[in-house]
Amino acid sequence: MIESLYTLKKLEYFFFLLVAIFVGFGVYYSNVDRSFYEGSYVREDGLIEWLTVLALFIGSMVCFYRSYILKPFRGSLFSACLVFFGCVFLFGTLEEISYGQRIIGFDTPPFFRQYNSQGEFNLHNLKFDGKSVNKILFGSMLGIGVVFYFLIMPFLYLKKERVKKLINKYAIPVPKLFHIFAYLLLAFAVKLIDSPKKGEILEFGGCWIFLLMNFHPLNMEIFSRRSLER
Repeated sequence: MIESLYTLKKLEYFFFLLVAIFVGFGVYYSNVDRSFYEGSYVREDGLIEWLTVLALFIGSMVCFYRSYILKPFRGSLFSACLVFFGCVFLFGTLEEISYGQRIIGFDTPPFFRQYNSQGEFNLHNLKFDGKSVNKILFGSMLGIGVVFYFLIMPFLYLKKERVKKLINKYAIPVPKLFHIFAYLLLAFAVKLIDSPKKGEILEFGGCWIFLLMNFHPLNMEIFSRRSLER
């Protein structure tokens, strides 16, 4: 168990390095050329946004695929949980691209035109009476969830057998120490960004770290058919 905390595949190192490079560029450009950072690097439909979309979409496909191949071995509940997580990833993907609005070019419905701060067809930019849905749900509440997920849940998983069984039962991937360290580094790097649009880098880095954690979590044995008796 302890050895698996530190085990990383070469491909994981490669992608973590790429994420670190893109985050580093974000920190650099926000301090040296803020107009380029905000106008090109993290703009709507820019490089960082599409890389975030890619991570979310791949995450959804990983969950759906695992649900399909593991259902005969793990059962309906395990498979349904993976479908749910896949839908969460897919929801994030569609939110990022405003459900294809800028790709297809359909008009924003009246409700969203009135209450969406960017006049787009998505939920995370809704604002009511000056209160932003993005800040409350996708900011504060998501932040609390991330802290619990990366800092508290792994400890409970290793120390509490009952918690471990529940986590494995509901197909929840558990971060390894490297994933936790990577997220802490990301949070620190984002603090160095000199721009109100620092959230885009946090979102990008967080999505990729979460995707890579899903590829090879601490409890990888529950997602691998090789560990199952046939």
